[in-house]
Amino acid sequence: MNTFEETISQMPSLLVELMKKPLLNRLDIGKIPPLKGIYVLVENNCPIYVGRSKNIRNRFDQHCRNSSDHNSAPFACNLAKEKYENKFGSTKGTSRKELSIIPAFSELFDNEKKRVSKMRIRMMEIDDPVAQTIFEVYAALKLNTTKYNDFDTH
Repeated sequence: MNTFEETISQMPSLLVELMKKPLLNRLDIGKIPPLKGIYVLVENNCPIYVGRSKNIRNRFDQHCRNSSDHNSAPFACNLAKEKYENKFGSTKGTSRKELSIIPAFSELFDNEKKRVSKMRIRMMEIDDPVAQTIFEVYAALKLNTTKYNDFDTH
């Protein structure tokens, strides 16, 4: 196992490697073997969300599947929450579960899952769970995706 300093020192080169990975769409990702590691969702050539998963291909599908709920598609849920608040006001103190039963929110949530399905993805295999965890935060900070990568507990 690497020391903390060794793990941290890898972060800049891992980010360079991730950003060199091809941008894939939802159909392309189905053609590759399952990977464990880090992914970045890209919209209009701009990184918008960084995530980690033990199976990136399945995780991307969860982000945008019609049947996904607020727990399996939290990114789309956060996008919908942002639009809902812009239209109807603050949701402070309202859980994602409570929001999900509001028809206007549900419609926005469905639309945001479709939006996510059109995003492109870069992914990189990283087996070490410690390196994954640190790199997810590092990449989100460096790619300025913290609007949706807040790392708050739920």
